[in-house]
Amino acid sequence: MKRNVSDYIVALFVITCSIVLLAALTFALSGYRLKKPTRTLQINYEDVTGVKVNSEVRYAGAPAGRVIAMRHLTAQEREASANKKDAVTVTIGLNEGIPPLPVDVTATLSSDTMLSPKFVALSAGTPGGQTLPNNAEIEGHPSYGLEQITAAAGPLFDNANKLIDNLNLTVTGLKKDLDQFMPKLGPLADSLKTDVDNLQNVLKNVESMAKDADKVFGSADLFVKSTEPESGYHIRQGACRNARSKTESHHF
Repeated sequence: MKRNVSDYIVALFVITCSIVLLAALTFALSGYRLKKPTRTLQINYEDVTGVKVNSEVRYAGAPAGRVIAMRHLTAQEREASANKKDAVTVTIGLNEGIPPLPVDVTATLSSDTMLSPKFVALSAGTPGGQTLPNNAEIEGHPSYGLEQITAAAGPLFDNANKLIDNLNLTVTGLKKDLDQFMPKLGPLADSLKTDVDNLQNVLKNVESMAKDADKVFGSADLFVKSTEPESGYHIRQGACRNARSKTESHHF
């Protein structure tokens, strides 16, 4: 079977287009830029997990550049650093059109979701003040992802487990004390019941005595009232006799 030259040309054209598309796709995914950035910024981090060369840089949430280099700090650089925990320097390249960065700009590592790639997030800062020079060096803030939160919560979980263990010991001791006290509670309750019964009997006796006293005072009152007229009569008779005796003595 004889092939035409046009068949070879078409096959060669398809292969060439495939290679070009593959290169373009690789170029786009890698984030490589042919033109080198004219403005850079050095950021020191304690940890840069999730960030790599060509990771995205965002300024106030909008795309602003790429990470162009990463290197570890030497022991001397870490010793001279204000933050002794800094271990990596990230160099970012800023796109043209990004305004000068204020001196109070903050650089953090963030991500849209827990599963999405991380990027360097630059805050907008305060306008109208001093700005950072080109290739300035600033302190980055660590990211607070799920891994960092879990690591930070580790000591808290340990303390919570110790607290639960202490609480279990306390509850066990309290249960033992209650088991020893409950048998003694029965006789004490019986004794209190007997004392209450005796007190009720005393109160009943006092109440009965009070009623008897009321009866006695009532009888005495009736007796006084009944004898009062007769007593008055005898008193008046005695007074008359005394007056008559005095009159007769004057006549003599």
